[in-house]
Amino acid sequence: MAKADEANEGGEEKAPPRFETLRAIFWAALIALGIRSFVVEPFKIPSGSMIPTLLVGDYVLVNKFAYGVRLPFTGQLLIPVGSPKRGDVMVFRFPDDPSQDFIKRVIGMPGDRIEMRDRHLTINGNPVEDAPQGVYHYPKNDHSEPPVGERFLEKNPEGVEYTVLQFTPENAPRAEPTGPWIVPEGQYFMMGDNRDNSADSRRWRHSFVSPEAIKGKAFLIHWSWVVASNDHEQRSFVGDLLFTVWRVVTFQVEEIRWSRIFHRVSGPAD
Repeated sequence: MAKADEANEGGEEKAPPRFETLRAIFWAALIALGIRSFVVEPFKIPSGSMIPTLLVGDYVLVNKFAYGVRLPFTGQLLIPVGSPKRGDVMVFRFPDDPSQDFIKRVIGMPGDRIEMRDRHLTINGNPVEDAPQGVYHYPKNDHSEPPVGERFLEKNPEGVEYTVLQFTPENAPRAEPTGPWIVPEGQYFMMGDNRDNSADSRRWRHSFVSPEAIKGKAFLIHWSWVVASNDHEQRSFVGDLLFTVWRVVTFQVEEIRWSRIFHRVSGPAD
């Protein structure tokens, strides 16, 4: 009777508990990998190139489905859904080093002529509207030099508004690239919102982002804190995760930015 009780209705014996646990872990990991590869992926902001829209220590969610379903490693498009729009904040593989992920704003669309004239953005010969919004003081943990800049509300030809920063005229770099850059068909020109402190399409060896390099559209800040603001060492994803966990468990978190949590990436910055 005891043996009969141990068998299930189909006559098959139950797997040992340890195998049930391993199977549950396997399926959970597979589902998480599928979501991260095709639906949404978290991304940590490692630099100040997108200040004030995104700060160092922000964690954003990236919509992997916004521009179509792609193979995780090759970037090959499987199911077309949409395409990048001017003004999107996009995560992509760095054209000069595909092992790195970058996040910038889409400025130039295929066929556009992009120029910087008198430190103002020009698209296809037309100056992009920008309204001065006063002085911006960089976050203390950013260590920007100079620590203040000029804030502008930029409005692109499609009517999308967002906030950009520039150094004051007396502190502006004297040898900034001005273009023009002609965006090839099917590719995109990217710029950081922190215009004078951003390594972007104006400065890269390969200036444009191809469709295969696109990872997704950033849409939400899901967490934001300051951890080890004086540490600038480059680490892998796993190394950075372990380092952050160590700082947290040893109570070395400097600040949690509660007001930024669940803040949308689109639109003017606060």
